[in-house]
Amino acid sequence: MVIKHKETIKDFFIKLIIIIIGGILGGVAFNALIIPYGLLSGGVSGIALIINYLSSKIPLYLVIILLNIPIFIWGFRELDKKLIFYSLIGMATFSFALPVTAPYIEVPEVDIFLAAIFSGILVGASSGIIIKFGGSSGGSDIISLILKKKKDFSVGSVAFALNAVTILISLFFFPIKIALYTLVGMWVTGKTVDFILDGLTKNKAVTIITSRRDEVSFYIMNELNRGSTIFNAYGGFSKQDKTVITCVINNYEFARLRNEIGNIDPDAFMYVSDAVAVAGRGFNRGTVY
Repeated sequence: MVIKHKETIKDFFIKLIIIIIGGILGGVAFNALIIPYGLLSGGVSGIALIINYLSSKIPLYLVIILLNIPIFIWGFRELDKKLIFYSLIGMATFSFALPVTAPYIEVPEVDIFLAAIFSGILVGASSGIIIKFGGSSGGSDIISLILKKKKDFSVGSVAFALNAVTILISLFFFPIKIALYTLVGMWVTGKTVDFILDGLTKNKAVTIITSRRDEVSFYIMNELNRGSTIFNAYGGFSKQDKTVITCVINNYEFARLRNEIGNIDPDAFMYVSDAVAVAGRGFNRGTVY
């Protein structure tokens, strides 16, 4: 069963504009703080920076695009096409913002530690904005989502592993202080993304009251790769049969669900709370955190 839901033209362009702003912000962060101070970033962008530092003949934006091509082809086969489209916009905007904004950026004279901190904030804001409005930054984000869908790996664990690979590779070519400052920037980036996505905890307990049971549960199961619990209910005000669907998802998935639920059922009622302790399939088994 394949269920598609229309997105209004207004919603489409609003998301498009905000994702483009997020991509430009990422380009500014790289040109103002990361590249001038010889820092790295996580995932595919970090690998691209290493290649660029070692061979400046290849423009950074071109390396990022080339590395992302096979990843996006893989993602197109495995993930939601809307997510891939918005991710492509985010990645392309970020890539082309690098050469376009570079001539207009005045590099601030700050300590390298401050450069790591504030580059982490800007890159995290860029990624968080793009994720919140239905896309991703491409690269490691897409790999993480695919492995979560196919192998039930957590998005955070895969992202951490890919970032660790970037740091390990950098140790062979750059001073250890660069790796350490980059780790600081990565940590700040992750915290900033969490903040942008409206949560200081990793997981959300979501309750949805809807008359479109099959469509909502289908989206949660097939697009978010999460289970749900369904209850029959009766609306005290509407005097109609309703369905209550509950699930626990992480911040990244909640951003996607919040964007989609209005398209599936404009009359749906949803309330959310922080899930401080979660254990079971899809989360840490046997460990409540």
